[in-house]
Amino acid sequence: MTEKCIRPGDTVLVTGGAGYVGSHLVGMLLERGYRVRVLENFLYGANGLRDLRRHPGLELQYGDICNIRDMIRVTRGARAVIALAALVGDPACELDHDETMAINIESTKLLCHAVKHYPEVDRVVFASSCSVYGATEGLMLNEGSRLNPVSFYARSRIVSESILRRELDGRSVVTLRLGTVFGASPRPRLDLMVNTMTCRAVQDRLITVMDGDAWRPHVHVRDVAEAFMLAAEAPDEQVTGETFNVGANENNLTITRTAELVAARVPGTRLEFADRVDDLRSYRVSFDKIRHVLGFTPTHTIENGVDEIKALIERGSINWTDARYSNVKWLQANGFGGEGRGFLEEARETIGEVA
Repeated sequence: MTEKCIRPGDTVLVTGGAGYVGSHLVGMLLERGYRVRVLENFLYGANGLRDLRRHPGLELQYGDICNIRDMIRVTRGARAVIALAALVGDPACELDHDETMAINIESTKLLCHAVKHYPEVDRVVFASSCSVYGATEGLMLNEGSRLNPVSFYARSRIVSESILRRELDGRSVVTLRLGTVFGASPRPRLDLMVNTMTCRAVQDRLITVMDGDAWRPHVHVRDVAEAFMLAAEAPDEQVTGETFNVGANENNLTITRTAELVAARVPGTRLEFADRVDDLRSYRVSFDKIRHVLGFTPTHTIENGVDEIKALIERGSINWTDARYSNVKWLQANGFGGEGRGFLEEARETIGEVA
């Protein structure tokens, strides 16, 4: 029987573990019996790990993926590294290209240096994005398809993928290209397509659809976390050097069809179609490889995600207009990419929240 790469009791380092995906993943790893070390700067707050902060298997380290001392310190003793921390999303990455290069590209080089320091690191799992496929003409894209990025964010992911392949050649590296994520999380994001549409529907009973014929591959945030765990555990011969798209074929939907599904879960919602196109991306993605190799089968539907976000808003658990639930709005509010208060000052003040 082929052995897993890591086993319960091993230490797994998760960078960005308090984030949208990370907060789910950390909980899953702890439930599976792993010791989890999280490196975080808490840029978006500490709520993602609030319910887990007393868990005996969790070790929280405040630090920066752009600091080589921090990366070397937290990598020591880890059997696997799951690299989630990044500046995520096209609008956020357009605020400041220099900062985006530092956070998304230069930090990947530091990750490689840290991993090279410790031969006991058996696996690196890297978070990339299906946005690297960019704009296509109706093709069903797989991991070998030509990349056609139309955003700085997508280009930063492509560069990081190539850095990992070059610098960690001979080590067990797995790249996961995520579809368009949706659903509820301890660290909510309401700036993602399904989640944003749901907020609009609940608040205004109106969804404005732009570029309705464009395609997106949707995937629930908990399913994404499951994919990272599977990729971390899988035997070397299955995944080393491999790239996997993460999602479900049935969740490849046009923007119009996505809006229709959301509206159907919020009675009285109508659709309004706009002529302008704010986003040039359009891509349909095959998820056959991850299903066949890792047995990954998403269990959450678009409707599940809509119901989750709808319930949070109707219970008053979140105010969907709050800037903290939008990456780009939160960064702008804290001086990222412009004049004003340093964007990490707010993050530093949250350390006490998880102590």
